[in-house]
Amino acid sequence: MAARTLLQLVQAAANELGIPEPSQVIGATDDTSRQLLALANREGKEFSQMANKNGGWQALHKEYTFTVVGYTGATGNITTGSTIVSGISSTSNMLAGQIIGGNGIPNQSRIVSVDSSTQITMDLAATGTATGIDLTNGKDYYDLPSDLEYFMQRTFWDRSYRWQLLGPLEAQEKNVIKYGISPVGPRRRFWIQKSTVTGNLAMFINPVPSNTTDLITYDYLSNAWCTDDSGSIDQSLWAADTDTYKLDEECFIFGLKFRYLRAKGLDYGEEYEMYQRACSRVMARDGANRDLPINAQATGIYLLSSANVPDSGFGS
Repeated sequence: MAARTLLQLVQAAANELGIPEPSQVIGATDDTSRQLLALANREGKEFSQMANKNGGWQALHKEYTFTVVGYTGATGNITTGSTIVSGISSTSNMLAGQIIGGNGIPNQSRIVSVDSSTQITMDLAATGTATGIDLTNGKDYYDLPSDLEYFMQRTFWDRSYRWQLLGPLEAQEKNVIKYGISPVGPRRRFWIQKSTVTGNLAMFINPVPSNTTDLITYDYLSNAWCTDDSGSIDQSLWAADTDTYKLDEECFIFGLKFRYLRAKGLDYGEEYEMYQRACSRVMARDGANRDLPINAQATGIYLLSSANVPDSGFGS
C-alpha cells in the first residue's frame, strides 16, 4: 500500500476526532490546522526516539562512509621561528585546516592559509631551518552526517584494512595520543569534538591519513523521520502536505489524536492507551538492534565462544 501523505494522515486523525477535516496543513492559517501541524511534528520527533532503548527504528538506521584525505611527496623550505613554508614543490593538495608535518615542523601544526602555489602559512613556527624537507599533509577531521541522531555502538571500521576503529576516546586518551611520545601502533583511533576549522562537531581520526584511498564506515540512527514526496530528501520536520512518514502510520494517527485531545484539555486516557499498545506492538515487530559484538577484541555476547564449541566430535 502506498504511503499516505501528511495531509492524508492529519485528515484521518481529524475524522476520527470528529473535527473539521483540513484541506491544507502546511501554510494553513486557521488555528486548528496550525495546531495539528505543531502536534504532527511533535509526534514525529517523539516517536522517532521511542525505540532508542532497543537500538532504534530500523527505518532510521543508516550506514555512512567517507574517504580519508592525506598526501605525501611535496617538499619545502622552513626557517626557525617562522610560520612560513616556502619553495613548496606543489600546494595543489594543501588546504587550510589540514595537519602539516615534516622535520622541524612542530607536532600537530595546521595550515592556516595556502598563500600561493609554492607557499603556505602554519599556525606554529618552525623549530629548525632546512631546505627541501619532505612534507606530509592530511585531514584529521571529518564532517558528521547532517541527519545524525546518535551513533550505533561498535560499528566504526577502517574498511581498507578491515580493522575496527578504536574509540571514541576520552579527552585524556586523545591528548596522550596527540601530544605524547609513546607509540600507538597502526590502528586508527577516533574521537568526537567541535572542529575549530568548521565550527561544527566532527570526527577526528589519528594517525593523520597519508593517502586518499582508505574508507571509514560507521552506522548511525537518523533524526529524519519523514521525507519529501519523491523519497529523496530526508527531513526532521514536515515541510509539505505531500511529505510522507517513514515510520508506522497508525501509531502516528493514534499519537496525533491523543496529543490533540490533551492540548485541548479533554480526556485522552483511552486514546493514549491505544497509542501505547500500538507502539509496543510495532516495536516488538521491528527487529530492534542487539549489541552483538563479533570481533575478537569486543566484550559481551560472542557468536562463537567456549560456551558453544563442543569438546569433541568436530565436524561430525
